[in-house]
Amino acid sequence: MENQELLQCPYEKNHSILKHRMQVHLTKCRRNHANVPKVTCPFNVTHVLNKPELEFHVMVCAERKTFENFRNIEEPITKPTIPPPMPVYESEENWDNEDAPTYNPQEYLAKATVLRNLQGATPSERKKFRQQERLRYLGIDD
Repeated sequence: MENQELLQCPYEKNHSILKHRMQVHLTKCRRNHANVPKVTCPFNVTHVLNKPELEFHVMVCAERKTFENFRNIEEPITKPTIPPPMPVYESEENWDNEDAPTYNPQEYLAKATVLRNLQGATPSERKKFRQQERLRYLGIDD
C-alpha cells in the first residue's frame, strides 16, 4: 500500500482511495451525494468537477490527448480487394453419370454383426425382435 497512489474523493474530502479503485468508489459516493452539483469530464470518468471548472478542465485535461489521438487515427489507404479469378477445372469424369448402387441402411444392418434395438413397438413385438436378433447374431437363421 506504500507504493500505491492515493487519490482524494471529489465528493468527500475525507475519503482517500487507491487510484485503481476510484471509479468504483465514485459510483457509490455519487449515489450518497446526489444533490451536489458535480459534472464528469468527457475524457475520463474519474475526473469529477464543479460545473464552473469544467470548461477550463476540458482544455487542459491530460486524458484529452489520448482521446484526440484515438479519434484522429489515420487509416492507410487500401485498394479495394478483388477476389482472384476462380480456376476452371476440366474433368472427363462425371460421378452423376456413373451407375452406383443405392445404399439401404436397413439391408446393411440385417447382414451386419451389430445389435439393433427396436424403438416404438409394443413390448411383445420388442421381445420377438430381440429373440430374432439373438438368433441372427449367432448365425442361426429361421
